[in-house]
Amino acid sequence: MDEAEETPGMQTLMAQLDSIRFLAGVEEGRWQVLSIHWPYLYVRVRFSSEAGELSFGHDFRLECSGYPDPGPFVERWRYAEDAQHGERPAAPSPGAPGFVEAMKEWGSGAESGIYRAWNRGASLHNDWSRKRPDEAWNRTRNITFIMEQLYALVAEQAIWLASRAA
Repeated sequence: MDEAEETPGMQTLMAQLDSIRFLAGVEEGRWQVLSIHWPYLYVRVRFSSEAGELSFGHDFRLECSGYPDPGPFVERWRYAEDAQHGERPAAPSPGAPGFVEAMKEWGSGAESGIYRAWNRGASLHNDWSRKRPDEAWNRTRNITFIMEQLYALVAEQAIWLASRAA
């Protein structure tokens, strides 16, 4: 992790990254922390079938300033070892309907991340957070909630890709 002044948000996030729930996802191979360059958290989410014949992964960048309120701004990402040189890849197509919908280009700036009610920016679009409180971010949630949502999207895409290859 880069040297940065520890903010309350950073302390909260670091504690959550060390939680049993988060570490269980790491241990199971569902996700990994690639790096932290505060306020950015870079992660890789991977779905692999039990037999190992099916595998798909995707990188994400989470901007966490002010964490936990507001929640992270999450965007698709192509990670580079030097995080300063990573980039946002083009929206995927074709793909699983939910994956493609979540990763689509739909706005600009703070509204251009993953299109889901739990994402900062998207949550305000069409009053989504009020309409979908079950999916919306709130300060009682933690980072594992976001990782589980990303894992579900990646799993959906992996299964879709496998069905096309069969």
